[in-house]
Amino acid sequence: MKAAEIFQSGMVLQREKPVIIWGIADAGDEITVSIQGKKGSGTADEQGKWKVELPALKASENERMVVASKCEVISYTDVAIGEVWIAGGQSNMEFYMRYEKHLKEEKAICKNRRIRFYDVPEIAFEGQKEAFDYSRMGIWRTADVEDIEYFSAVGYYFEKELEEGLNVPVGIIGCNWGGTTSSVWMSTESVERAGRPWMEAYKSEIKELDMEAYWESQKKNPLNDRGNPFADPFSELVLPRTPSQKEITAFFESVDMPEMGIMGNLQPQNIPGRLYEHMVKTIAPFTVRGVLWYQGESDDDLEKQEIYGEMLKAIIGDWRKLWQDKTLPFLIVQLPGWERWLDMVNKNFQVIRHCQEAVANGDENCYLCSISDAGEQMDIHPKDKKVVGHRLALLALGHIYGRKLLCDAPVVESVQRERNQVRLKFAHAKGGLHIEGEGIAALRVVPEMDFRAEIEGDTLLLVLERNLADSVKIYFAQEKWYKVNLYNESDIPAIPFKAE
Repeated sequence: MKAAEIFQSGMVLQREKPVIIWGIADAGDEITVSIQGKKGSGTADEQGKWKVELPALKASENERMVVASKCEVISYTDVAIGEVWIAGGQSNMEFYMRYEKHLKEEKAICKNRRIRFYDVPEIAFEGQKEAFDYSRMGIWRTADVEDIEYFSAVGYYFEKELEEGLNVPVGIIGCNWGGTTSSVWMSTESVERAGRPWMEAYKSEIKELDMEAYWESQKKNPLNDRGNPFADPFSELVLPRTPSQKEITAFFESVDMPEMGIMGNLQPQNIPGRLYEHMVKTIAPFTVRGVLWYQGESDDDLEKQEIYGEMLKAIIGDWRKLWQDKTLPFLIVQLPGWERWLDMVNKNFQVIRHCQEAVANGDENCYLCSISDAGEQMDIHPKDKKVVGHRLALLALGHIYGRKLLCDAPVVESVQRERNQVRLKFAHAKGGLHIEGEGIAALRVVPEMDFRAEIEGDTLLLVLERNLADSVKIYFAQEKWYKVNLYNESDIPAIPFKAE
């Protein structure tokens, strides 16, 4: 008898919702699960799969959970009951505390057994886990000096604020992988429906490939050794800071890069549906409160950007189906400004941002997190993840936990022009807007002309140098690189927009 790998001593279980426990046993075995004085039972089916539902639990610590069959007993200790969230996406969600800007000061104060983290092993194909050493991954860790470096930085700062604000244990399940597109995080059926260009590109690439030989080669491909997140010397160079081009050139001249395998440009994690099958499904339906989603950079493809909204909706739909929760909340981080990094350039993140905003606006259980003041011009990985975790925590506390606070970003709700004055009225601006620094940043008027920006409560007033008979266009945070400095009372920056 076994329970799924995510069930371990030191884990966090979700409070105030029925808790699902599952695993494998001999067909026909009856399984009983007990914790906090409550019990649930189920029977293993013909394939040996079993699932038990426990009644809702109360927040607590130091619990013991027992899973028992007729012949075996598994006991889990140091189990906490509180809030559990998934941190999904690509490298900016994966971005470890090891590289984060405030690591040194956090190490001095981080010790807290009520803050815990589980990192889903990065697996993309059958046999990968057996071919490489994954002993460092798939472990429930607590916030302390030894383990904090393994935490998703965004996840850590988010759960730190929740633990303090709700006064309960908080667990984050990291389910992310750097450099991945949206197509890998959904079912292949959804890719065929919502992301056909991604599937067609993949099918074209493997058209003349011996797939049996390909998969055998991947078991020996060192790039698939994903069990030690800090073993990659290139990541150790580029993630803690932004190195110069000279440093990067010197790095590549000094190291032997591993062979890419027989399919040079395609790694298994980039195949549509792969991480949905080999990562997401391993943790579903572990009971959670919601999902934090920070992804989209790798969808910045000129031929595929426009479908990102449909792709994001497909991910949300597939995950909700796995968790059997039609209202599972998603807190979506809107990508910040950025220009270039290494050999990558910002093709047009504005399309991705627009899709993210549209998805959040069209789903009453999705919320948009603005970090439009937190990007870095020459680095796709902003080092300050504290601000991201904080803004996500505000959204959760306000929308999910019902706290009365201003948690949404200012967004334009009406535009009026009278002669040479343009009034931009913002929603989510109770208490008024304010500008940090001298003058408003990231705003452009077309035709080009000088203007003065003033704040009148929840309204941004633009006084143009002249009155025009023709229309005037306002572009706010529409360039590749920008930093927004227009905030509401909760110091949340305004959402990019354009108006005429």
